[in-house]
Amino acid sequence: MGEKLLRVKKFFTFYVFLPVILDIVIESLNRKSVFSAFSYMVDKPFLFMFNVLIIMLTLSVAMYFKREIFVLTLMSVVWLLFGVINFVILHFRVTPFSAVDFTLISSAISVSGHYLTAFNVMMIFFAIAILVISLICLFKRTPCFQKNTTKKAYMLSTLVILTLAAGIVVMHKSSTSVQALAENYTNISEAYENYGFVYCFANSIIDTGIKKPEDYSEESMAQIKDSIKDTGTDEPEVKPDIVMIQLESFFDICDVKGVSFSRDPLPNFHRLQKEYSNGQLTVPTVGAGTVNTEFEVLTGMSQHDFGVSEYPYKTVLKSKTSESICNDLAQIGYSSHAVHNNTATFYGRNKVFSNLGFDSFTSVEYMNNITLNPNGWAKDDVMVDEILKTLDDNKNKSDFTFGITVQSHGKYNDVKTDSKDPVKVYNAPTGKEESYEYYVNEINEVDQMIGKLVYALGKREKPTVLVLYGDHLPSLDLSNEDLEDGSLYETQYIIWNNYGLKEKDQDLKAYELYPEVLDQIGIHTGVITQFHQQADRSSDTYQTDLKALEYDLLYGENYIYDGEVPFTVSNLQMGTNPLKIADVYQKDGQYIVRGDNFTPYCRVYFDGKELESQWIDEHHLKLKDVPERSDRKQDKQKSYEPDEIPNSFVVEVQNGDGVKLSYSNNLRWKNTSLGKK
Repeated sequence: MGEKLLRVKKFFTFYVFLPVILDIVIESLNRKSVFSAFSYMVDKPFLFMFNVLIIMLTLSVAMYFKREIFVLTLMSVVWLLFGVINFVILHFRVTPFSAVDFTLISSAISVSGHYLTAFNVMMIFFAIAILVISLICLFKRTPCFQKNTTKKAYMLSTLVILTLAAGIVVMHKSSTSVQALAENYTNISEAYENYGFVYCFANSIIDTGIKKPEDYSEESMAQIKDSIKDTGTDEPEVKPDIVMIQLESFFDICDVKGVSFSRDPLPNFHRLQKEYSNGQLTVPTVGAGTVNTEFEVLTGMSQHDFGVSEYPYKTVLKSKTSESICNDLAQIGYSSHAVHNNTATFYGRNKVFSNLGFDSFTSVEYMNNITLNPNGWAKDDVMVDEILKTLDDNKNKSDFTFGITVQSHGKYNDVKTDSKDPVKVYNAPTGKEESYEYYVNEINEVDQMIGKLVYALGKREKPTVLVLYGDHLPSLDLSNEDLEDGSLYETQYIIWNNYGLKEKDQDLKAYELYPEVLDQIGIHTGVITQFHQQADRSSDTYQTDLKALEYDLLYGENYIYDGEVPFTVSNLQMGTNPLKIADVYQKDGQYIVRGDNFTPYCRVYFDGKELESQWIDEHHLKLKDVPERSDRKQDKQKSYEPDEIPNSFVVEVQNGDGVKLSYSNNLRWKNTSLGKK
């Protein structure tokens, strides 16, 4: 009797009381307040218990193991770590932690230097080391319960797990049927607040991709296709160059209630709003998640039709081509270019852009004369010349150039502006004065870049359309109530042109932007393009038909294109112009590599070995020593990496992590000035 009582006590302690405590701690971190967590528990007991049940289910796996206490501790630590990670992420961005963030680890590491000091990094590693050591010690010291592995124990454990699982299913179905709980939600931050971290995080693991529509078939897609009037590939009378700029964390700061400034921080943007087509732009994210807005703008697809907080760049578009503005414009002879003053590998753009149909991609590794802001991000003034370079590279062809800025990226706290004539901020929220001052002066410099770009484009004889929009609001702890427009999910857009397009002001969703721009120009190529241009956006079928199209194109049978995949992976050129190596020679006792389009990210290889080199300018690299030629002969039957061909020089571009992005041509030793002596 006493033993049974102990077992009951152990069960309630470890599998009932512990999950309750864990969820209270996790919700305290999620809501940044212990009081708010208890309020949530009292106000929404059903949802609180639902989250507790999910934790109970995960902990109950420990009943199968001899070292039950260790497994329980390990699972509890994992949940607590998720809670802490969520708390930290919420400190830097508005969007909470979800399963998809695991796919962004490499990107997160690459930008961690902008947020964490060396001391922060050291303390993180120290904490991880302590945790690992503690778990190892616990493993060695925890008792083994042989009874946990008996047939009877396995059956009892299975019964408990099945009961918990059934309870979760029943509670989920009953709560979703009365709309107390949602499977799909557009505002992930509000969802975590309303439904709890545990449920929302678990949902982000399960809910991925686009769910197959119930009525999906060749016949249903044929009906959608028939509803779209095929306008073919008729070209407009004027085929302007199209420039679209995604402005990092950019919105009209003047919309924040109560805050004022010593002068207009966005004079160019405000001037353009008065003169050209503009409106509010509904974006799928806030505080972070740039590429989800980018995905919507480039593809005309709604990110909300995908799994909770999913990043299509890190999932389906890693291996799948897609209809996009690039592929649609290619049908009428456009070339497409991307320009971004940050690393090429961030969000996997150097791979994804090929699947979206870009012809070239100029990242920060292919730019010279970069200056950094106090946060370590490249300033946006470099974008003007790089964008003009893509437009002027082939003046006889129409170009689409997609620019992605980075200067106004967070963090905003504990950073002082380096502006020589700073905009002063008045009445900023208490404790946020420095953050507001820094952010306002960064977007003021972005606004100056906009002014320079518009001036340069205005001087061009060729018809040009410029689209400007913000990807999301910054992480400034804003709420809907703080804004004049009342929505954290709205930025602004402008459509400028130099050849007399009529002004048309309207509010748009991010996935409606490019079809609307092309419609105003007179371009109607592509199924997604035509769908948006012709659809009644207020109709009940608009969203359901769009979701069906998205599923068909990315996950289905491509019925809309008669079962064929019309888009191919582009041969993406890194940099507007390719790297070229022309000669290696000696001058004034120094060894020089001569060529074209060199940047500080260039590395020189000879015979498979990297040579110590220094960037001089766009056409010259300096070598410390002349390499020694080897006796290796090139085996024509062997496949060599470009930088491993025997007795050959090659210049390659690498990012800060050593990822090889592109190569120049190979130059044999015998064909250099050194080899001809």
